[in-house]
Amino acid sequence: MSKLILEAYELSKTYQDGTLKVDVLKDLNINIHENESVAIVGASGSGKSTLLHLLGGLDKPTSGNIKLMGQDIGLLSQNKLSQLRNQYLGFVYQFHHLLPEFSALENVMMPLLIRKMDKGQAKEEAINMLGKVGLAQRIEHRPSELSGGERQRAAIARALVTQPACVLADEPTGNLDRKNAEKIIELMLDLKEEHKASLIVVTHDDQLAKRFERRMAMDEGQL
Repeated sequence: MSKLILEAYELSKTYQDGTLKVDVLKDLNINIHENESVAIVGASGSGKSTLLHLLGGLDKPTSGNIKLMGQDIGLLSQNKLSQLRNQYLGFVYQFHHLLPEFSALENVMMPLLIRKMDKGQAKEEAINMLGKVGLAQRIEHRPSELSGGERQRAAIARALVTQPACVLADEPTGNLDRKNAEKIIELMLDLKEEHKASLIVVTHDDQLAKRFERRMAMDEGQL
């Protein structure tokens, strides 16, 4: 059996808005194995993005436990959690979140520099990854000089440059037309295989979800 990368047990998330209590996730369980592709689909507001944020340690559950590489992230200090996240996880969002004042190359180098990698080596790794996503000729361009599809490719390069154990992607094709959306999903699946990383994608697109090994539907806080 392949090893577990992410585990969540009896995960619940409740938001309080004045006297109104909203249960977004309810005693949810999920396991993600090494080199597995998982698509999570569901209606808007069903809790898909909330689940992804919890699995990535970007938010805390109301109750339940999450383990990343066997470590219970709820027991870690913020500093230790940040280190674990930087080491094992990559993130891709609907909006690319590239820093506008930096080139594609500098954006992709950023996670490696945070790891205190030598600048020359970080540059070499970033150039290599940008080549894999088809941006070899665009490395000096800033986000404003790239198309929507190119910006998302740069964001994927940034997520994968650290060789993470798992990539979490929240509606990564939400701002793209059908042709570019299919290209981005195909690219992510190809890179997942090449780097032996797990891939979890939240999407509202059932057609794209069919490309994944495992598909889950979010409904009323449950998978």
